[in-house]
Amino acid sequence: MAPALATTAVSTVTTADDGWYRDITSFARHTAWLHGIMSLYTVGAVAVLVLMACYAWWSARARADRAAMAAVAWIGIGTVVSVACGLGLKQVFKETRPCLVIHVATVQACPGATDYSFPSDHTIISVALAVGLLIYSRKLGAVAAIIALVEGFSRIYLGQHYPHDVFAAIVVSTVIMLAGWVLLRGLLDRLIGALEATPLRPLLTSAGRAAAAGANTAARTEAVPGDAAGKLQQSGRPLPW
Repeated sequence: MAPALATTAVSTVTTADDGWYRDITSFARHTAWLHGIMSLYTVGAVAVLVLMACYAWWSARARADRAAMAAVAWIGIGTVVSVACGLGLKQVFKETRPCLVIHVATVQACPGATDYSFPSDHTIISVALAVGLLIYSRKLGAVAAIIALVEGFSRIYLGQHYPHDVFAAIVVSTVIMLAGWVLLRGLLDRLIGALEATPLRPLLTSAGRAAAAGANTAARTEAVPGDAAGKLQQSGRPLPW
């Protein structure tokens, strides 16, 4: 894909990282073989991270692990909160995209003047999902973190964002995901426990109610001397619990 010329500036804005933006977009202009890959990656990376989150949900459900399912729930909730915060910041700062104010050729055409730059939406989503996956599993999270960081770079490479847009998105999502998990972990665990008693149970655990009840009964039986429990069962009388 040939680089598209940046749209004529609607205003002139100078930021501390203009030079970094120019350097990265210059690198992009000299790596034409990478244009198609980065254009696909900037969209596909988010989809891959969503699929990884779905895998985390399926895995937690199969393990019938309430704490793990609470972490999975926070991946979704925290990501939504992060995106909402990012959209709010866009309306507060209303920063014009660099491709509209810096006269350089960019790989992708520039969005409209009201599609603000600060912070980067793609990076907000990617980092939120990555941090959430890191909370759930270090292995999944490590892979997701690499995907998210390359996603942030792709937004600058394609000419869509300043470096500080990407950096701010990383900070916003990381703070929200980690702080929110610390504050809401217990609440989410209790909420998952309550929802397991509703028709939503099949979405939260693969263990049926009968299996769970059997496990509880077995645990209680072990707490009673074997001979006493056996005599009560043989007599046909119900166990005292």
